[in-house]
Amino acid sequence: MTPRSLSRLLLISTLASAAGMGCSEARANKAQLPATNSAAGGQPTLGVRATPPLDKLQGDVSRVTGQIRAKLEATLSAPATGTVAQHLVNVGDKVKKGAPMMVLDTSNMVISVEQAMAAREMAKAGLDSANTELERTQKLFEGGSAPQAVLDRAQAGQRQAAAGFAQADAAVRSAQEMLRDHTLRAPFDGVVTARMKNIGDTVAMMPPTPVFMVTNVDELEVRLPVPESMAGALTQGMKLTGRVIPGNTAFEATVRTVGAVVDAQSRTVEVLADVANKAEKDGAVLRPGSLAELDFSRSEALAGLFVPSQALLKDEKGSYVWVVEDGRLVRRDVQALPVTPRFAQVRGGLQPQDKVVVEGAASLREGLSVSVVQ
Repeated sequence: MTPRSLSRLLLISTLASAAGMGCSEARANKAQLPATNSAAGGQPTLGVRATPPLDKLQGDVSRVTGQIRAKLEATLSAPATGTVAQHLVNVGDKVKKGAPMMVLDTSNMVISVEQAMAAREMAKAGLDSANTELERTQKLFEGGSAPQAVLDRAQAGQRQAAAGFAQADAAVRSAQEMLRDHTLRAPFDGVVTARMKNIGDTVAMMPPTPVFMVTNVDELEVRLPVPESMAGALTQGMKLTGRVIPGNTAFEATVRTVGAVVDAQSRTVEVLADVANKAEKDGAVLRPGSLAELDFSRSEALAGLFVPSQALLKDEKGSYVWVVEDGRLVRRDVQALPVTPRFAQVRGGLQPQDKVVVEGAASLREGLSVSVVQ
């Protein structure tokens, strides 16, 4: 080995030894670094994000847009076939139940009624004659002056005459009813909102010819397509608050029905609520067809406490959340109901001041030492 090779070998050995000493010293120093954020018992604490539960939903997550409509609305068709002779109401007029609205030409029906009444008078005369004949024959039979056959014929004649009169009387009632059908009447109290036919137009009963549209504007309801996740929080009789858009006319409504099926396209449940008040406000009134926005956060429908959906956990014991108490995790069993995709309503087990873990809850365990971070 040459002197130069020997020198190079010694240099490499020296460098290797120095490097080994440096690594050992670094490992020793690293092992001696103190733990940060340690608990009193020596266990390291874990930073978690925890916030108190919400007392109401914020933003648009609890608002549903629906439509105000009349509970009673009808398209009235002609009750008989004929020609419109007279209009008794116009669009915008208020009508009472049973009030006449339109009259058809009744000239032919008046003649039919008169003919039926004449036929009834004829039948009545025949019945009177048959009754008299039966009474006379009965006396003769009892005195032995008339045989049984004569009495039987008299009795049969009287029954035929009675049947003829009954038939004629029914024909009169039928003709009178048909005459009444030539007058179209309002089926309920309301406002005339449309008129489809004019005087002189021909209308038919079959197929029905639409003539008027009547709407009861005093009894209103609101139809709400509520997301299926929120529909479970609604029950019959629940009070809701809303406003008309545009206009901001405020109103209250009471839930009447909650649909039993979910629309496959929109994933919503139809909810019908009766409008409780229709008082004028700043000269504005509620009108059928208006759009309305109902805020569930200010109603008893969504009263209580709310936590983010990711904070809610479930196991064989039921639903629960993690709450930070004195620097440690504590399990709280709760009764929760999802009301939106992002929030669940908690109806038991939490207090407004509790700090609920809202992120990473699934990876935590009971008693873990934690600190709350923002």
